[in-house]
Amino acid sequence: MSGAVKLSSRAEKYYQKLPKKIRMKVWEELKALESLPFPIQHRDVQPLVGDFKGFYRLRIGGYRIIFSMIEEEKIIAVVNLHLRGDVHKK
Repeated sequence: MSGAVKLSSRAEKYYQKLPKKIRMKVWEELKALESLPFPIQHRDVQPLVGDFKGFYRLRIGGYRIIFSMIEEEKIIAVVNLHLRGDVHKK
């Protein structure tokens, strides 16, 4: 795919509040994800089910990034970023 990562306003706000070390790790993983030809085949990406079908989660340590793929525009749309266990509650 080799596209761009776009963060929702909610994900961007949470990202900016992260400690610098974690923010850098998240940034590195998102950049690695966008450089892959098929981002959903990344080893830490899993498809979501139920009400969240069509979305994927990327695991980065104790954090989870929820995103969807907009293949026509080659965009990885990050809709949520949160600690594990809290990601679906917000």
